Amino acid sequence: MSKEFFINRPNPEAAIDERGEQIPLIKIVGREIVILGGGESGVSAALLAKKKGIASFLSDNGRIKPETKALLRSEGIPYEDGGHILSNLNQACEVIKSPGIPDTAPVIVQCEEQGLPIISEIEFAARYLRPEQFIGITGSNGKTTTTTLVDMGLRAAGVHSTACGNIGASLARKVLDGDADTFAMELSSFQLDRMYDTHLRIAMLLNLSPDHLDRYDHKYENYALAKWRIFQNQGAGDYAILNADDQYLCQLKREHSLTAEHILTFSCRDSRATAYFDGKTIHLPGGVTYDFSSFRLRGEHNAQNVMAAALALHAYGIAPDHPEVVKAFSTFGGVRHRTQILGEWHGVTFVNDSKGTNLDATAHALSAMPDGRTILFLGGTDKGNDYSEIYDLVKAKAKALIFLTLDTDKLHKSFDNLQLPTSTAHSMAEAFQQIQALDLHEGDVVLLSPACASFDLFNNYEDRGDQFVQAFEQLH
Repeated sequence: MSKEFFINRPNPEAAIDERGEQIPLIKIVGREIVILGGGESGVSAALLAKKKGIASFLSDNGRIKPETKALLRSEGIPYEDGGHILSNLNQACEVIKSPGIPDTAPVIVQCEEQGLPIISEIEFAARYLRPEQFIGITGSNGKTTTTTLVDMGLRAAGVHSTACGNIGASLARKVLDGDADTFAMELSSFQLDRMYDTHLRIAMLLNLSPDHLDRYDHKYENYALAKWRIFQNQGAGDYAILNADDQYLCQLKREHSLTAEHILTFSCRDSRATAYFDGKTIHLPGGVTYDFSSFRLRGEHNAQNVMAAALALHAYGIAPDHPEVVKAFSTFGGVRHRTQILGEWHGVTFVNDSKGTNLDATAHALSAMPDGRTILFLGGTDKGNDYSEIYDLVKAKAKALIFLTLDTDKLHKSFDNLQLPTSTAHSMAEAFQQIQALDLHEGDVVLLSPACASFDLFNNYEDRGDQFVQAFEQLH
């Protein structure tokens, strides 16, 4: 039996859109895909479904952007917004869930009660590709940098590659565009949660540290197992790439056997690993070496990212000493908002690590900074941080602290014993005024790596980082 839907939120009393115009009824016949979320992944999944001849219905609990509504209308894709009514669930054969929707959301519970399969946009788009076209990258920190390096390395070697997933455009969008042969995919735990049959020829897990635990019953093990899912479905001819220095990863490897034929490791501690960093030189398979001291990227964590990317290229069949690959890696200055070196002002280097929203990320960034020369921006919406984890690093690296937040009590309790110059700023402009009041010298570093979410003063971490960049540019 056919079902009737409005192009907008269903309302039996009136079919009127936001412009006050009558909205035509749309009839959908047969079995449809219901897509939850009207952002990049949801809209791209709807467009891909249409291209593949699959009827879909898009539903968003919030308001869909006007330009997105116009696109959906022009493509004849029915949708609703302002709440999940979903009168067509009885017609659905499958649900595609955007990663931002938690499993506890009433609409997800409703779908599960009706026995509907729920998958991620990645799982849906991957059906139209082959395993050898995928390189999957996950981890608590370093995903975006490593994904970017992998994509850069592939393209430098002449491969028609693109970066996608949790970075930039969705996989569905890239499949729809059809302009790439290989996909370097950054995968969040939320995307991996609803991936079941996706088979990655090359998959890597960079590291693990507590993050997003509110989505995993506040259990670290649940979060870790979500990340481990990147290796599911691997077998003969496949590559699993792991950080040999991460104790929790090593424990997971002992408790949950990997099925990939090839297991490659990277390490800053164990020279027996497939790739090894000795503090200056990166050692790779086949006797290939990189002089990491000559690279623009800094810090042990970035050496790990380079090793992981080089191993991915090795697994793909590209020699890591390919001249164009080495050039791309060595000249790369970092991804925006991720230990991004902005430049100098009177000999003081400014580093934008606004994506450092947890303690582990901030620890990595601090580790790459000079001892006793770092003015550190900390604070924001706290995630239940135990700042004692970075106390020694702050003690070793910091010259001054600027608490960029509305709530400083916990920060003061954690760091006042260091007796460092400390101030509080309620805006980026105020923070930069306080920087200029400090006794700065050539060789000092100003580091934005807050170890917190951004929502008390900023729209998101990008907004926070963008304001940091703008304030730096205004110094000149």
